[in-house]
Amino acid sequence: MRTKILLGIVICGLLASCGPKQLRVKEYELAANVPNPAKPPEEFYQIGPGDTIAIVLWKEPTLSGSVRVRPDGYVTLPLVNEVQVVGLTPIQVRSLLEAKYKEFIANPFVSVRVENITSAEILLLGQVTKPGAYPLNGNETVLHLLTRAGGLTPFAIRDEIKVMRRESNRVTEYVVDYNAILAGDFKQDILLRPGDRIIVP
Repeated sequence: MRTKILLGIVICGLLASCGPKQLRVKEYELAANVPNPAKPPEEFYQIGPGDTIAIVLWKEPTLSGSVRVRPDGYVTLPLVNEVQVVGLTPIQVRSLLEAKYKEFIANPFVSVRVENITSAEILLLGQVTKPGAYPLNGNETVLHLLTRAGGLTPFAIRDEIKVMRRESNRVTEYVVDYNAILAGDFKQDILLRPGDRIIVP
């Protein structure tokens, strides 16, 4: 009788451990001088489609303003019209615009600032069909991205998928259960942000 009771307890424990897991969250503090790959310094960041850049011409407010980079990589600006900016750093765009505006303005001084980055990528690693860097297309979740990557491999640990997110000097680690998401636990299907790292063990 005692053996049956013990066996029942063990079976209940095993069944409980095999059930869907809850969302787990951890946070880490980083030193202030640790570089953030999601927000590289502007001298290294290459402008991408969908990014918004602020262009200011000194003493020329009518020629200044914010502009969004089109999918073809161009922006339309007063006087100089179409300018290709995708793949260039803000410093390179500044030099390019100063050269173009010299035809219209004596000694133009241009400043370029990236206001909004929407072309940033998410890195997906581990046991997925197609690991790699994926551009973030709007409001995507973990399930969306894993679907784009062809799903999990048979060897994936489905309840230990990690989403690493950096905000300033803090890194937050979310551990989600893929099976729980499929079962309808949508709070684990978290909304992704530019610079997130997803690791599928």
